Amino acid sequence: MVVNARTVNLAVYLGAVVTIAVVVNVLAAHPRLRWQADATKTRAYSLSPQTKKLLAGLDGEWLIAVVMGDEGVDRALLRQVEQVLDRYRKASERISVVRIDPADPASLDTYEALLTRLRNSYREPIAEYDAALADGRDALQGFRVFLQRQTGGLVTLGKGIDPGDVARPEIDQLVAVISLRLEQARQVEIELDRAVTTGDSRPLPDYETARSVLAVALTTWGDEIYQIVELLNEWRDNPATNLAVRRYGAAHREDFQGWAEELAARADPLKHLPPLELARIGRSLEAGETAIVFGPHGAAVVPSEQLFARVNLRSRGSGAVTFDQRFRGEQAISAAIRVLQGDVEMPLCMLVHAQDESLLSRRAQNIDFVGSAEILRATRVEVREWLVTRSGKPTPPRDRAVVWVVVPPPIPQRTSLAVTDAERKLIDAVRGLIADGEPVLLSLAPSGMSRTGQRDPWRNLAAPFGLSVDTGRVVIEAVRTAQGEAGAQRVIQLSDYSDGHAIGSAVHGLQTSFDLPIAIGLADPSGAVFGDVRQSVIAFVAPSPTRWLEPDWMVSPSSLDEPDAEQRFSEPLPLVVAVVRRNPVESGSQRFLLVGSGGWMLSYLADVVVPVGGDRMVLVNPGNYELLMAGISWLGGADDLILSSPVSRQVARLEGLTPSVLALWRWIALAIMPGACLGLGIAVWFVRRS
Repeated sequence: MVVNARTVNLAVYLGAVVTIAVVVNVLAAHPRLRWQADATKTRAYSLSPQTKKLLAGLDGEWLIAVVMGDEGVDRALLRQVEQVLDRYRKASERISVVRIDPADPASLDTYEALLTRLRNSYREPIAEYDAALADGRDALQGFRVFLQRQTGGLVTLGKGIDPGDVARPEIDQLVAVISLRLEQARQVEIELDRAVTTGDSRPLPDYETARSVLAVALTTWGDEIYQIVELLNEWRDNPATNLAVRRYGAAHREDFQGWAEELAARADPLKHLPPLELARIGRSLEAGETAIVFGPHGAAVVPSEQLFARVNLRSRGSGAVTFDQRFRGEQAISAAIRVLQGDVEMPLCMLVHAQDESLLSRRAQNIDFVGSAEILRATRVEVREWLVTRSGKPTPPRDRAVVWVVVPPPIPQRTSLAVTDAERKLIDAVRGLIADGEPVLLSLAPSGMSRTGQRDPWRNLAAPFGLSVDTGRVVIEAVRTAQGEAGAQRVIQLSDYSDGHAIGSAVHGLQTSFDLPIAIGLADPSGAVFGDVRQSVIAFVAPSPTRWLEPDWMVSPSSLDEPDAEQRFSEPLPLVVAVVRRNPVESGSQRFLLVGSGGWMLSYLADVVVPVGGDRMVLVNPGNYELLMAGISWLGGADDLILSSPVSRQVARLEGLTPSVLALWRWIALAIMPGACLGLGIAVWFVRRS
């Protein structure tokens, strides 16, 4: 058999190619030899600068454990989770990462090791909780025995007196109350057992629930026993009362008094137990997917709703969609690491408004603070609410900064020609906060009062900071509709921010929507100093032939007349201004942030999403959330946290493109690239023909 030399040469060549390919793949699979680069414009598959800065300063050993099953979970979401965890692992040698599927038998040992580590990490607070709960349960059991004995004595007492005696109904009522408390005591013990019993559905005891149930029960019953003591005193001291009833009151009042004091004494330690993060972790594990971050000095949990942002589901057509979940996960995990580090105390956000209903629950037309609250909570910023019409100023905690975020009345109320009582209370509350030297984020909406020659009282609130506000006019912008018709809108989109301020640097380049924007005036237009006040313009509305200041902002934009020369403006109008002045009450400084728009932080603007392919949704106005987070961090003195966060990095945004550049790229995309592919195909065809 004759073998052609060319055939042998070809076989050897192909064998060499296959061998080289196998060797290259084997070497490339080795972790130490693998290299990856993120070529996306927004670095969408890299950690944010904020996270990288955080991880660079870690001390000690850290663990990120993500508990998440594979069943019923979208493959794309699993890839996102793996990518984020891999970035954390590579960003710092001090971080180890593990993902656990509780339904996978192969993960059981890792899951049990995780639970054991949690118990060991919280050994001391668990012992404190166990001791307080044991004392409370002992008191509860003794109290039950006492009530059972008293029930028999009261029944005998009632049968021994005349049915028409005035004390007989009181005795019968007391017997009924004690019987009800006996039944409730048994139910409390059942709830306690359920809370601390572990199993497949509850991997860790729910100490917080057990503490709360027992503390409330003991406190409530202690207060009721004091009322029974007063009744027994009346029986003992009233000469008209039956002698047997008087003797019963004298004989047992001290026993009841002793139990009232005992229940109060056992409830007090339960009330003052410190919050137990282990209880939050247990509830989160019980609910489903979660992430647990272990640091050298404790652990913190990222609940499922923060990790995957399911509270932000929006219905579109026949289905439901949500944000790109990868970014919320990075933000929440990094916030947990920051809390465990203890270097920066996250401020508390106190939402201040005068509306009848809470802004922290879903409302019609998305006129609520729900989306913003979830973003803030994901960064470990606690959000509370002060409805000024219902209570006085809440007492802020002493261990952290409180930022007061003021939401003005809704636009229908601002069109009124008079200030309502609720609105006046809100104005007085804001004036008091400013006078007390509190850090305030104040958003202002236009008012219809100027149309009748009245002065809007909201305009005076910014005067101590050298600022004036024109609430009688709104910036209007002429636009073209999709059909090419001329129109006007009362919403301004901005993406250019001053990089001379920390807030502006964090938000620059991100589209932000401001509805009904109003201009802010500076005492010193050069922007520097007004007495003890330092003013910084963070964002402004640039002059344009398509923009003007409209006093008839309450009418439909389509019915507006052509603006005259007085309505035009030739200088930039400040829209977001940060101010620092000497604190009027104590040493140090007071920070103030003023935004010339009333609804920019509410869900109907900040929480708008758009599909970008498949099931992926991104924020239309990421700057709204970024401005809120950066503003609260700055007002709370946490300047180190003001960096571009993962929320704003969901999709590439192009800026600074001139019409000629846009036209060039259209030609490249529509003609040059397809033409190049066609030309290359023709060239290959000719080569093969020849």
